[in-house]
Amino acid sequence: MAAWLVKMHKTRPLPLRSVIRDALRMRCPYCQRGRLLARWPNKIFPECSHCGLSFFREQGYYIGGMIITYGLTLALVIPVFLVSLLLPDLKTVSENARFALWVLFGVPLSFLLMPYAYSLWLHLDFWLEPWKPEQRS
Repeated sequence: MAAWLVKMHKTRPLPLRSVIRDALRMRCPYCQRGRLLARWPNKIFPECSHCGLSFFREQGYYIGGMIITYGLTLALVIPVFLVSLLLPDLKTVSENARFALWVLFGVPLSFLLMPYAYSLWLHLDFWLEPWKPEQRS
């Protein structure tokens, strides 16, 4: 691991902007080399393949990631819904058809955002309270 990265973890936390950028790359928050995602959308490796940092601190750890997924999905769906109210063509579509369209928009969107939300949860937790990888034998 790069010496500057070890020094960075010991001296001061990274700026929040860097944490968010690193979370979007879906890499280990400690070494930035190991992949976080084993399989799409939310199968996460138990630990980093490079440094050994555990990605699961406790049972139910990624419930916070689920909340972030929900919040991000709402943050995108609500503005699109409000803009769609201004479109005259959608007023001719029945309410059931509109509901079906919103479900067809919202559910895939949440699956698309899920890995990024889980990564953001892990990175924010590591940023607030960093932990070290366990020593490998």
